[in-house]
Amino acid sequence: MIQMESARIARCSYRAVTVMIALSEHSKYVDICNEICLRFKELKVGSYELTYSLPEHPTCLLQSDMDMHLMLMCLSMLKISFVDILVKDLVSSNNEDGDHTTSNQAASNHEYSNHSASNHAASNHKASNHSASNHAASNQEASNLSASNHVASSSCMVENSAIDENEHLDNSRLHESIAYLSEGWKEYINHEGQKFVGGVTEFRNKLRKYAVGMGFRFVYQSNDKLRVIADCFKKKSDGCKWRVYASLYQANGFFYIRTLNNVHTCMGVGREKKSKMITSKMISSIVVDKIREKPSIKPIDIVEDFKQNYGLEISYYNAWYAKELAKSEVHGDESLSYSQLVWYRDALVSTNPGSSCVVECDPKTSRFRRLFVCFGACIEGFQWCRPLLFIDETFLKSKYKGQLIGATGKNGNQGFFPFAFAIVDSENKENWSWFFENLAEVLTPQGRTITFVSDHNKDVIEAVSNIFPTSHHAFCLNHLKEKLGSKYPPTNGKLFRDGIVELFMKCAYAPTEAAFEFNMRNLKEEGGAPVQTFLDNLPKENWSSAHFKGNRYGEMCKNASESFHSWILELCALPICQMLEGIRIKLMVMVSERSHEAGQWCSVLCPEMEKTLSEMLTVGQHWNASRSSTSVFEVHAEVSVMVDLVNHFCSCHDWQIKGFPCAHALVAVQKNSGCMYDYIDDYFKLSYYRSSYATLISPIPDIKDMIHEGSEDVILPPLIKKGRPRTKTIKSVGKVPRAITCSRCGAVARHNKKTCTAKF
Repeated sequence: MIQMESARIARCSYRAVTVMIALSEHSKYVDICNEICLRFKELKVGSYELTYSLPEHPTCLLQSDMDMHLMLMCLSMLKISFVDILVKDLVSSNNEDGDHTTSNQAASNHEYSNHSASNHAASNHKASNHSASNHAASNQEASNLSASNHVASSSCMVENSAIDENEHLDNSRLHESIAYLSEGWKEYINHEGQKFVGGVTEFRNKLRKYAVGMGFRFVYQSNDKLRVIADCFKKKSDGCKWRVYASLYQANGFFYIRTLNNVHTCMGVGREKKSKMITSKMISSIVVDKIREKPSIKPIDIVEDFKQNYGLEISYYNAWYAKELAKSEVHGDESLSYSQLVWYRDALVSTNPGSSCVVECDPKTSRFRRLFVCFGACIEGFQWCRPLLFIDETFLKSKYKGQLIGATGKNGNQGFFPFAFAIVDSENKENWSWFFENLAEVLTPQGRTITFVSDHNKDVIEAVSNIFPTSHHAFCLNHLKEKLGSKYPPTNGKLFRDGIVELFMKCAYAPTEAAFEFNMRNLKEEGGAPVQTFLDNLPKENWSSAHFKGNRYGEMCKNASESFHSWILELCALPICQMLEGIRIKLMVMVSERSHEAGQWCSVLCPEMEKTLSEMLTVGQHWNASRSSTSVFEVHAEVSVMVDLVNHFCSCHDWQIKGFPCAHALVAVQKNSGCMYDYIDDYFKLSYYRSSYATLISPIPDIKDMIHEGSEDVILPPLIKKGRPRTKTIKSVGKVPRAITCSRCGAVARHNKKTCTAKF
């Protein structure tokens, strides 16, 4: 056996307090347990675990006499006089993941404290079965027998001083303990010679986390890229001796701890929920992976995450600034992203022929104003979709804010088809006109009359009528319902407002002009003056199915555009170039997946339309049809209707409104022994769907590896407006604010008694 020095010192740290315990070559595991329970009154046997640190091995388990013997041997071979032992609370026994190990350890420790020395050795040997070999077991028994008298007396001391005292209180504390992720921070700084591969940055980060985990503060005496010296914050007031000195090793660029006095002689404050050592930079290093996965995470979510998972309370400002630092680390400088737009425009057009990408900036200041993107694959694919575009806008959540305007179509399987989008500094008349002008550039060559669906927005209405004079413009029914409901104050009651909105919907869905007029009379009678005011500036040709001149295929709302904005929501917080790349990649994957998926289908119609066709056939399977002429039939359903197969007409008007045969029409087709697919629009057929995704989107080389050459264009970011970026949609420009009745002057205006300026 290796001859060991007669005495060594163990520095046992529990939370923010450290005690010194003398060790000899005959010291046993139970000896150190006794001393720890005596010095830390709140601890009892089985409620904690011990780990010690050696060079290059910061976390060595200390669970038995054999572990104790091996530790002393290592100290002797390494010629180390001091060893740091960390005392950690065990995880609650209610935690099922760690339940088995914790309970076994606690049971074995309790067993050796209540029996003779030989029984203690046996139970302690069981507790260390997983870490000791058979050879170690024999040494264990020999070691225990040689000091049986000493162990027996120690066992009695443990029983009297640690087990019986406050037993029920300690058991309750164990069951309530929570293992926070910050518990591991206590082991970040542990011995001289410790290496930090990440250099000074890693050392500073781990030193700060160590201080938070242990519950103390430090101050830098020296802090640069070559060396860091830190003392306990209470050095001046209490004369605390804690100190760490680390420096750079030039040969490999690593940071090493040169000297470490890890003993606090001050009064330890213990772990604090609100530590002054927590900085935004430290929080950023923790949440950077979350930002990479979810860029739109909110600062309040970061605050809650730290409270629940780390047991720490941080301010909203620190969380917000930490998020900004993490975003900058993951995605780069946002201002630099604007300077890459010129290169990105040229790269997009060269790699994706037929694409349209227009970038505009202020000619005087060179600051970004707006950008329009429409991929060549989308232009080609849209020709095989219904001539229908849904227009909507959403807010960007990046540093420089702005808005994203999208034009979205629908494919033959009722899925949204992203067509074009633009990024503008604000929603105004000029930007809307510019957006539709660029749309006209890519749509006019197709020679189709497009139907637009959007909110009731006066700037959009004017742009569509000026740039697409032959197109039809439909207003989103959901937007109109919200606008009508706002005409009535809350004092009218929700039931009344909902009744008015329901009557308005009946007018919108009325299939004939006669049905429209009937429902309109009821609406005006019930709604009174607010309804009349609402309808005065609302042409019925833009919202009523009975009066709409174009073909909107039964689409009453702009759900497709809202689906597109939800689809790209996570990207709206990224720098502009990264956002464009993110949208392109999502589009590229979508086109590829849908193209592959369509190749597996073997029906005539797209799956969703086949399902709709089957449902219509089921509805009319009990109806009869009578022939009137070669193509005209009378279908006897709940009421009799007329169907003209040649003109695609049904007197229920469902066929004309939706562009898809109704149940009456299908009964007539079957009566005529015709093929049902001959009477269905080609836009719903699988062949058109495959053609809409036949042109694929090509990758673009990595922006970080490319430098735009040969261009003198330099685009600067737009000026930042004060305040946080909006996260909720602004009401459309066409919306009229709700009137307020002032309780002071009685006027119906846009002020209340606090802002009233009337003189009496």
